[in-house]
Amino acid sequence: MKSFITKQDNTLGNILEDAVNKSNKKFFLIFNDKKISYELLNEKVDRLANGFINFGISKGDHIAILMENCPEYIYTWFALSKIGAIEVPINFFHKGELLEYFINYSDAKTIILSESFESNFRDIKGNLNSIEQVISYSSTKPEFDKLEVILFSELFKNSGFNPEVKVKHNDIMAVLFTSGTTGASKGVMLTHNQMIFQSHLYCSIANFTAYDKMYQYLPLFHEAGQCGGTLAPLMANSTIVLKQKFSAHRFWNDIRKHNITITGGFEPVIRILYKMSPQVDDANHSLKTILCGHVPPDIQEEFQKRFNVKLIDAYGLTETDCCITSTYDDIKIGSCGTVHNNYFDVKLFNENDQEVPVGDEGEIVIRPLIPDIIMKGYYKMPEKTLDVFRNLWFHTGDIAYKDDEGYYYFVDRKKDMIRRAGENISSKEVERIINSHSHVKECAIVGVKNEIYGEEVKAAIVLKKGKKLDYDDLIKFCKKRMAYFMVPRHIEFLEELPKGLDSQKVIKEKLKEITAQTFDRKEDKFGE
Repeated sequence: MKSFITKQDNTLGNILEDAVNKSNKKFFLIFNDKKISYELLNEKVDRLANGFINFGISKGDHIAILMENCPEYIYTWFALSKIGAIEVPINFFHKGELLEYFINYSDAKTIILSESFESNFRDIKGNLNSIEQVISYSSTKPEFDKLEVILFSELFKNSGFNPEVKVKHNDIMAVLFTSGTTGASKGVMLTHNQMIFQSHLYCSIANFTAYDKMYQYLPLFHEAGQCGGTLAPLMANSTIVLKQKFSAHRFWNDIRKHNITITGGFEPVIRILYKMSPQVDDANHSLKTILCGHVPPDIQEEFQKRFNVKLIDAYGLTETDCCITSTYDDIKIGSCGTVHNNYFDVKLFNENDQEVPVGDEGEIVIRPLIPDIIMKGYYKMPEKTLDVFRNLWFHTGDIAYKDDEGYYYFVDRKKDMIRRAGENISSKEVERIINSHSHVKECAIVGVKNEIYGEEVKAAIVLKKGKKLDYDDLIKFCKKRMAYFMVPRHIEFLEELPKGLDSQKVIKEKLKEITAQTFDRKEDKFGE
């Protein structure tokens, strides 16, 4: 692996300029019928960056982004980075009070908004504290009462010269949200250097070259979509084929059509592709590598054989990068790999922060060996930042064990969190919304195992005395207030929740069973 060095000119703007100098006329981005060269990408980024400046956006300003995957999202991300503004990408499935929370918590003064999400924004704009401006990615300018509004397209009518704003490697580039596990979601402060370092790791793990093509369908509001799916290919001077979302039905046709060599994904993608009916040409394609967050070990060998593709497992967090990963050639089934010893010290600790013996389960803790390659901290949450860095180690909340050859095996999450189809879901956030229903006394949210999605959301609910609530009404209530992937699939009404006699805390392990009394709505939106 080529060594990574922290340098003062490690900024996204400089990385883009370097890539243009190397590739220039080569196509970087293919989206539907659009083909965008490195040169044109940089020109659009510079025009947009100057447009942002003329619209009053300055270095250090927080800018919320509520857009689907499209070239304009990538222009926005790089343009904000060039002028030192801080992007706040928001999962566009959020709505209602959670969307309101993310925007208010971020202190964003400007929001860049696709037409698709204007209605959701309009529903909450009266409760927003800091938003002053709206940049609308729409064909016609909407009105939002007293808020200043400009069309996204107008911003390209500015100078195409590099804005030359002084940005440093350790400046905050983004606030990315990670799931709240004991409360509200946290905003992870990432520097330019960390984003570039993460992308360097992706390049090394997947063995990116200038001859590769990346199939990028991961959402751009995620670290994986930005670093693994976009910035890593750019640093390797390769090409990305950008899609709005994953589609199992189009996947292999797209791979063959565009001669794709690398893509990324999560466990559900692998399982969905594997469960599709076998075809005689399953192995007839250009794809070499799928870089996956948690490769399902039970089908790994058969999947690789059937599709003639290598599955590379990687472990990481938004806060700390892909700190543990399988090497490209030496993979152990079921393992998430070995440590990048040049960059991280990794151990497994017990509850007293003492290292456990080889073979025993413990919490993964991490310490960087070079500066500015993990998060600066959680935005406006100094106590949580100090807690997660206690005893000078970053505590991931994830449980694993290590074999005598130094390979790590992920076991489970210590955190109160559910992971469905690559999305982290805070049980506390779902509980808070359901508990706000006038008929609900209390509820508990748990994850139950699912062979396709990893986990599904189950709600155990106790109603107030004398109140009734049917499943359809509860689901409608949830759909109006939360992202689709957070809406419980399984629902069970109980007389009371199981609790500890001393602590009175809910014993969630007792709720994870699917019984004859558990309602299953069997709704599936992933990959349609």
